[in-house]
Formats: sequence, structure tokens, C-alpha cells
Amino acid sequence: MTEGLETDPRVLWSEDVLRYRDTDANGHVNNAVFAAFCESGRVQFFGTRLTPLLGPDTFFVIARFVIDYRAELHYPGRVRTATWLARAGRTSLGFRHRILTGDVVAGEAESVCVLLDKTTRRPAPLGAAGDAAARLVVEAG
Repeated sequence: MTEGLETDPRVLWSEDVLRYRDTDANGHVNNAVFAAFCESGRVQFFGTRLTPLLGPDTFFVIARFVIDYRAELHYPGRVRTATWLARAGRTSLGFRHRILTGDVVAGEAESVCVLLDKTTRRPAPLGAAGDAAARLVVEAG
């Protein structure tokens, strides 16, 4: 389920509370909320590990996001999301996410974020952030 992710310092763990408003007509947490859990992890990952190394005229955009739903989530409850780098490229980063409720894997996701130049709106080299990211890549998961 977590396959060593719990103790790996390169993995960022975030926690979210399930809210009543997260539920849909079927009585389970809506699929779009799973994306928000992954976003929480990515934003924290960037803020604590990579954003300080970026130039002021760059920003990340999400270029790809895929979710595999493994189990339903129901209100009330809590989830923990593991977020880690699976790949560091020249202008982009590949993330993996695992959403857990207790010991149950509720979802797994992959995302790709691309660094853009604010002026040209084109991909920009990661530079020092890319060097740091390369050291944070987790091969397994």
C-alpha cells in the first residue's frame, strides 16, 4: 500500500478532512475532490522544496493529470495523500500521488507540471530547481 513511502523523506504527506460538501448525489466523495487532494500535495511540495529555487519570472502549470480510483470515500473522514517526484526533466516534473483513508488506497494519480516563462508563456529550463528535483526523485511507488 505505501511500500516504503511512509519513511522516505523525499515523499511529502498532506492531510485533508472530508467535508459534507465534497459528497455527490451518490453519497460518496465526488471524483473532482480527489484532484484537489493531489493539488494540495503538489502545492506543498513546490512551496517547501522547489519554489524558492525558481526565478521570479516563471511559474508551473499542470500539463497532464490522470487518476485511478481504487475505493469510494465517504463523509465524514480524513485522507492522507503521498506526493513524490517520479521524474525530473529539463522543463517539466512528473509526480505520483497516492490517496489513503486509513490503510485503504482510495486513489492513485500521475501529474506532469511544466515550468513556463511569464513573458513568453513557453516552457523554461528548471535550472537549480531541476538539480534539486533530480535528487528528490523516488524510483519506486
